[in-house]
Amino acid sequence: MPDVTLEVTVPLPPETAFDVFVQQMDIWWPRQGVFPYSFAPSSTSPLHIRFEPRPGGRYYETFLDESEYEIGRITDWDPPARLAYSWRDPSWPGETRIALTFASQGDGARVIYEQDGFAQAGVAELAAYYQIGCRQTLSAYVAHCRALHELGQLNQATNGD
Repeated sequence: MPDVTLEVTVPLPPETAFDVFVQQMDIWWPRQGVFPYSFAPSSTSPLHIRFEPRPGGRYYETFLDESEYEIGRITDWDPPARLAYSWRDPSWPGETRIALTFASQGDGARVIYEQDGFAQAGVAELAAYYQIGCRQTLSAYVAHCRALHELGQLNQATNGD
């Protein structure tokens, strides 16, 4: 059983939900809050967080000073059904594994997030914190998906479609 498991539903089809997760992460990713996720050194600020959308592609963050940190690598790239990648904090001796699945559910998509390997990464005690932090992160993703859906509906109503 994974160390962290979360399931959310978004009002977008799986293809769009997958693309929003990967292509728009820079927009919805929470950089502030109780669990601000950025690896920016104290001497600079976060600028972008991105995936290179392909098998073996980097998952990385760039900073205002033009430096960057490679958070992990894509280990499974199967749009729109599955995305898996490694995740490593620079202070950890090892890395964890993250997997997301996107499946149709009604008019939207069910997204399952799993993160595993905290013990192997040497940080078993952090799994409970990541359960909370990943819930915050996925909440930001869900809110972004809902806003995109509502804007689409508004545009349809406005354009008489």
